Amino acid sequence: MNNFMVAQRFEDEAEAGLDAIVDYVLTLRMRPTPVRLRLLAGAGSAARFVLVERKAAR
Repeated sequence: MNNFMVAQRFEDEAEAGLDAIVDYVLTLRMRPTPVRLRLLAGAGSAARFVLVERKAAR
């Protein structure tokens, strides 16, 4: 998740805060798994949160 879709969003929106939902595919050491990420960060806060919601298989 150290890429433009996740880590860079935290950096770009650090001053304004962040509350965004991103569709993502986890692949590291596992078969590709579609998930939905909720990115949360308070304005001016050092704390950052990534919540992972696993999508149901279709």
